[in-house]
Amino acid sequence: MDKILGLGKVGCKIATTFERYPQYEVYKIDSAKKTAPNFFQVEKQDHPQDYEDNCPDFSGFLKDLEGDLLFVLSGSSLISGLSLRLLEQIRHKCTINVLYIKPDKDLLDNVKTLQENLVFNVFQEYARSGVFNQMYIVENDVIGEIIKGAPIIGYFDKLNELIVSTIHMINVFDNSEAIESTFTQPFETCRISTFGIVNLEEEQENVFFPLDEVKEKWYYYGISENKLKTDENLFNMITSQIKEKAKEGIKASYGIFSTDYENDYVYCVARSSTVQKN
Repeated sequence: MDKILGLGKVGCKIATTFERYPQYEVYKIDSAKKTAPNFFQVEKQDHPQDYEDNCPDFSGFLKDLEGDLLFVLSGSSLISGLSLRLLEQIRHKCTINVLYIKPDKDLLDNVKTLQENLVFNVFQEYARSGVFNQMYIVENDVIGEIIKGAPIIGYFDKLNELIVSTIHMINVFDNSEAIESTFTQPFETCRISTFGIVNLEEEQENVFFPLDEVKEKWYYYGISENKLKTDENLFNMITSQIKEKAKEGIKASYGIFSTDYENDYVYCVARSSTVQKN
């Protein structure tokens, strides 16, 4: 996923975070005025239906957009009302993956709550039907618990940094040769997913959304080259962890990758074929 398209305030902030990595081509759409490259400002509307009814023609702005796309949005944003009409304009030339950011619903007004319910469910059905390649769900409250808090100024920046760095490293590993791997083709029906990070030593796993009825998990082990050469217990530790997941009825696979980092990192992708409850 080397193309990023952010919609709305939340989507644009995450898209901007991807810009720190040179591998990504980033586009942003919002109603707020911004001075930024590859940015399209739409006219501000008062209701999601108004955004849908007045959806602009993005063909000129997105004329060079093609290939593997990550579309980022929060369904509670009023501007998400134009999301399906926007994607309809580009689906013929892009493989669409969705990064869906779930907000704290207790803090939403009635209109935004209804919009979030609608978009969350509709997007899952589009993913299950194959219109979207994958729908990755991330919940802000869960990310906040993982990072164990942050100052008010920069709070959501911290959340976004964890989300984006995790996706970036998984992309890097997907385009690298593994030292050892059991990855196979994902289940065709498992198109509703989330990401996670794992503490290798403590075997503590933190997923970014509490996905129901997980059928499949992929684990990415980023291990320092020195440890790969010297730790005689590492392989048994990894395979033991994977076997434990299999006992839970989950098809678990892994890839082991050599890194130049001092610390070791483990990421996971969990997949389900079940529409998640809101």
